[in-house]
Amino acid sequence: MHVRIAFSILISIIFTACSPASEITLETLIDRNAEARGGKEAIESIRNVDIELLIVEPSFTVTGHYRATREGFMRIDVFAEGNRVFTEALGPDGGWQMFNDGEVADLSPGGDAALKRGVIGNLYGLHELPGLGYKLELVGSAERNGSAFWEVERTAPDGFSEHLFFDKDTFLQASSVETSALHPDLDSTEVRQESFILSYEEIDGVLFRSKSETRNLENGELMQTTTVTARTLNVDNIDASQFSRPAAE
Repeated sequence: MHVRIAFSILISIIFTACSPASEITLETLIDRNAEARGGKEAIESIRNVDIELLIVEPSFTVTGHYRATREGFMRIDVFAEGNRVFTEALGPDGGWQMFNDGEVADLSPGGDAALKRGVIGNLYGLHELPGLGYKLELVGSAERNGSAFWEVERTAPDGFSEHLFFDKDTFLQASSVETSALHPDLDSTEVRQESFILSYEEIDGVLFRSKSETRNLENGELMQTTTVTARTLNVDNIDASQFSRPAAE
């Protein structure tokens, strides 16, 4: 009798102790992620961002100068050996791209959508996404690459879906999985791909990813490595004119 009671109490204690580690709400995950990155107030205070990038792919290495604002404007100029070879932007007059010969053209719908999602990823916190029309759904605990993560499905207003994986100890995002084209306006072929965040850096009290790599999930091949070489927040001289569509060069 006493043995049965003691055994029942032990089982109860074990399950009670284990449940917090195996269960979490979406709201708690969102709050912990914001806290880990520096806090909601600090993230929301970011008006714009100016980023210098090193981009390495199997067939080329380029640098990039990326700017984005909370008004939804962005521009990236891509350089090879110091010469501008490509530009993409979202400006007051819509999305556009400019090639190395100076020709200016509209973005494809896929390219436009990808750039808009990029602005969200570079400026906003996870906690802000529902207010921007994004749907977040906690899938649960997931095993990936030999480790356990919290998995969240993020669906953009345009219906694009990706799965985000958060470290259970730090609550920082560790990776994401999506099916998309790496460069929609250059090659529209969609690939199932996984992006790994290799490191974070703190800028003005907020954590940002500083290096990442993207791999083809079907064959494991490395598609792209991106390294942030400089990042500045709340730049005073960023204005809408930098994002306006130019006349052809």
